[in-house]
Amino acid sequence: MKKKTYIAIYTTIAALVIGTTGYELYRGAGSRASESSDMDAVKSGYEGAALDNSLDKDKYASSNVQTIEGTTTDMLDPQFWIGDKKEEVLYTFDEIEYYNRNNPNFVEYYSEEESRNLKLFMYDMPDTLSCDVVRSLIGEDVEVDIEIDIENDVKNDLENVMEADVIDTAKYEYAICVKRSVARTIPSDEFVSDDPDEIFFDDLISAEVMPFTGVVILAGSQDGEWKYIINGSYGGWVKADTLAVCKDKEEWLSICQPDDFIIVTGSEIVMDETAVPTSSSGMILPMGTKIRLSQDTNCDNAEEDIAASSDSGLEANTAADNEETINGRSTIGAYTVDIPYRNEDGSVGIEKTLIPVSKDVSLGYLNMTSESVLRQAFKFLGRVYGYGGSLSSNDCSGFIRQVYSCYGFDLPRNATAIAQRSDLGSTETSNMTTDKKKNILSETSPGMLLYMDGHIMMYLGMHEGEPYVISSCATCIEPGHDVSDIKDTFCVMVSGLDLVRTNGRTWIEDISYILRKGY
Repeated sequence: MKKKTYIAIYTTIAALVIGTTGYELYRGAGSRASESSDMDAVKSGYEGAALDNSLDKDKYASSNVQTIEGTTTDMLDPQFWIGDKKEEVLYTFDEIEYYNRNNPNFVEYYSEEESRNLKLFMYDMPDTLSCDVVRSLIGEDVEVDIEIDIENDVKNDLENVMEADVIDTAKYEYAICVKRSVARTIPSDEFVSDDPDEIFFDDLISAEVMPFTGVVILAGSQDGEWKYIINGSYGGWVKADTLAVCKDKEEWLSICQPDDFIIVTGSEIVMDETAVPTSSSGMILPMGTKIRLSQDTNCDNAEEDIAASSDSGLEANTAADNEETINGRSTIGAYTVDIPYRNEDGSVGIEKTLIPVSKDVSLGYLNMTSESVLRQAFKFLGRVYGYGGSLSSNDCSGFIRQVYSCYGFDLPRNATAIAQRSDLGSTETSNMTTDKKKNILSETSPGMLLYMDGHIMMYLGMHEGEPYVISSCATCIEPGHDVSDIKDTFCVMVSGLDLVRTNGRTWIEDISYILRKGY
């Protein structure tokens, strides 16, 4: 780990290197739904295993596998929670499409001219963008309270960005993120915290940027190594070499919102190494990564042949009558996909490659049943907590977003924003008694979401009259312990809602939103 630098940043800015003129871009609707009829049949890697509904009681029966107080190792198997609600549909494809259409993600900025906050939608950008908007999003001033001497490279970064000239009209660009990264509040790689012992919470992290997602570049650092982007509901600085610029919005949408695609349904998959040099060899793709099926592949035939190949030892081809070789091998038993990469000039290129059907992927979005959501969530069990996508992992909202993205949901970065979405069935429960909350939860489907200030969780169900959840949790206080006895969990874990917060209240007492199908 790089040496940590400890500075308190009150308002953050970085330099803008912005073109002299705006330029006309394609205008159109937001993210396009990919819900043709052939997407209804799910071909996910976990579903074969899901046919066995018996609880594997020996799987975690080891003294080496620990649980939080109040839980048992049996509870670490999703089958423990699935019960008789496994076929219950949480949201239909139409409901998910309705949600995305009516709740597009946005970033907010303050307009001096109108003296109020305004919204900027990534999928509906204006033809030209005033630099006042960019200044507002990034921030105009930097005040740094130096508690100890900061390293020269950080100091230089800050001086670099503050000295850049800003002109009247911003030239923005549509780009694809070609590998997983994190957006940061200033263009610096340094770990920043006011706690010299902190190792998880980097104050400069804004959010993760997932592979093959579309972003909009608003500005660049003076040294050219960083770009300021917006990605749905947040903005931040990312390394320029992680982005590939599209020629226009049409090309951008064809890559980040393709009509025909596979989606990663494992916690992550590793792309096969190839016999010839490729940009995707050995690449790690996390859950929810959407990968465009090659435009030369007949998607309808691909689905039919997958079913045939599973019945005949993968002797059938996934693309009918396709004798093409890719990277020196045949396409038998594999999806042919288009992988975006960055050319030397920074533009986007497309590389055709193969993803074996044995990988944990799905042809189109999964059907959102209670069983499916729980099985997806438990694929992260025990994974390290990653604040804002650090450590190539998830914090509480990132965990939820990755699971729900397998079904087509485009959720905001902020846990509070997710919890308050009425189209998700959000019910405000702050003033309810604990018994009332338990009554509501007893009628809530496993896989739905719960929220308390600062933390979002997935509901698993009731056991012996008590509710349980799975979440990516940094710290907690176990039942019966003093509020000063804080446990550093920093992992995805199963727990009851009888855990305690530093305010002395239990988690269930502090639950302020329950998301359920009540609309």
